[in-house]
Amino acid sequence: MHLNPEQLNQITEMAYRCFAPFLIAINLELDEIEFVQQIHIEGSNIRKAYYTGFIRQQTELREALIKAAHNGSNPEQEQLLKMMEQLKGFI
Repeated sequence: MHLNPEQLNQITEMAYRCFAPFLIAINLELDEIEFVQQIHIEGSNIRKAYYTGFIRQQTELREALIKAAHNGSNPEQEQLLKMMEQLKGFI
C-alpha cells in the first residue's frame, strides 16, 4: 500500500487524536484489513505514521501525569509508580 505524504500526515494526526486504525482507513478511503495489517509490519510507512501520532499523544499524557504527580496528586503518584514498575521489566 503506497500512500502520499499528505495521507501519512493524516494518519499521524488521527492516531494522535486516538482514532482506531479501522476508522482512519475508512476516513482515508483505504482497505481496512490491509491498512491494519500494514500497522503490524515493522518498518512500514503506515506503521511509522500511526505510531508517531500515538506516541506523541502518550508523551503529552505522561508529561501531564508526571506534573500532577510532582504537584502532590496521590492517584497520579500511584500511576507513575505503576508505570515505573512496568518499565523495570524492560531494563
